[in-house]
Amino acid sequence: MRNCLLRFLLCVPLLTLVTSLFAKEKDSRFDWSASASINSNYIWRGLNCGGLSLQADATISYAGVFANMWWNVGATDWTFQHLNPEVDITIGFSRWGLSVYYIHMYYFDYYADGSRSHFFDMSNHAPGGGGTTGEWRIKYRISDKLPFSILLATRTFGRDGYTDEEGNLHRAYSTYIELGYDFMLGDNWQLDARLGITPAKSLYTAYQGNFAICHIGLNLQKSWIFPTSSNISPTLTTFANIMLNPYQVTKDNLIHPIEQAGSQKLNLNIGCQVAL
Repeated sequence: MRNCLLRFLLCVPLLTLVTSLFAKEKDSRFDWSASASINSNYIWRGLNCGGLSLQADATISYAGVFANMWWNVGATDWTFQHLNPEVDITIGFSRWGLSVYYIHMYYFDYYADGSRSHFFDMSNHAPGGGGTTGEWRIKYRISDKLPFSILLATRTFGRDGYTDEEGNLHRAYSTYIELGYDFMLGDNWQLDARLGITPAKSLYTAYQGNFAICHIGLNLQKSWIFPTSSNISPTLTTFANIMLNPYQVTKDNLIHPIEQAGSQKLNLNIGCQVAL
């Protein structure tokens, strides 16, 4: 069952592209995109989720309704002893700068407690347990002239639990709020600034404490567009981003040895992406 599902997920990008190329010729409301990137670190919402990673995604949309699948294959850290393959499946709606998402996240490797992930396991788990995680997400970006955005994401089922002092398991409903602003610097240069907070106990602070600033990030990128005679124009983007998680930061845990990359509070990622 596991191998069959993995084969299916690997075939989806090809099927998406073939279907999209034919559909786009017939209906202008239909759109699609795809990309692949290599990253020196997998950084997400103030968390370092792995070392060197290959990532890819494919999106199809019709009249504002979209479906997306995102893949990550990489090392859990720079010792390369374990891999952390991940697949995220998203459906949503986007129009007038407002995007509403419902996302499922699947992990295919071992978890901290030694268990393997379980497909479609919607039950709650203590930190380190395996299973499926889902969240609602809503994002609003004002406009290209005023590129200010706000993101709200809350996990609603699956692996998002913590135990109290009596050992009882509780659902955390981990919530993340992010403010962003994009600075267009000319000649296809862009600088993105992000500030992320969590309002209560959540996975973003290892289920400790309450309100916390957990992500301060800057991303600088440069893009090159390669026009072609077809309706596909590849874009190459190089990027570098730096992230600081100020939650409980000290001089001792600001930068750990590279073997403990998941514990770092200050992280740097460089990479490149090809998009269609």
